[in-house]
Amino acid sequence: MTKEAKKEIFNKIILIFTIGCVFGTYYEELLHIVLSLIKTGTFSWASRRGLIYGPFCPVYGIGAVLVYLCFGFKERKWYKNFIYGALLGGAVEYFLSYFQELFFGTISWDYSKYFLNINGRTTVPFMIFWGLLVLGFIYGICPLINKWYAKMTHKVANRIALFLFIFLSFDISISVIAVNRQVLRDSGVPPKTFVGRFCDKHYDDEYLARVYDNARPANK
Repeated sequence: MTKEAKKEIFNKIILIFTIGCVFGTYYEELLHIVLSLIKTGTFSWASRRGLIYGPFCPVYGIGAVLVYLCFGFKERKWYKNFIYGALLGGAVEYFLSYFQELFFGTISWDYSKYFLNINGRTTVPFMIFWGLLVLGFIYGICPLINKWYAKMTHKVANRIALFLFIFLSFDISISVIAVNRQVLRDSGVPPKTFVGRFCDKHYDDEYLARVYDNARPANK
């Protein structure tokens, strides 16, 4: 594989991750609005982003990248893509939920009361939905991304991907640090470094509650 080919794959991974993050955020927020209207007849909006800055939900970004890497380079029958996509989506949702609880002591979704749930971390119906998303991504979104990418010069594509990579790396890092500091703060551990004091000042519990209003302690 040539250097340019590797760079193109890297650039597409960054673009696909970004698109997946944004899609996931607005999908979750719109779904919350629709469910609220159905259940209560009232309009209710809630933040569903996963990072402090911007409408980014990394669960969907990671899922989109995994789909691209697992399905974007090999031809398969559509039903195999559906089955593998459902299993992959369920696995990503399950393990991200597990690691969030393990490292931060919080959960952002709990499907314990849902039909055919798996330890409350994912459900068979949702896995079917993931499978459908994979089909839409493979046969709808990927061709559009390839077509759009082909219209850009290498210089423009590299600059866009580099900017997104730097920004998202910072966003993910500061989000993880802020949430980790919140866990320590709630445990009564005082800040020992400038970073800890910075987080306590700029990313206090009230601020993070607005950003992650669906996150709660795992034992509740």
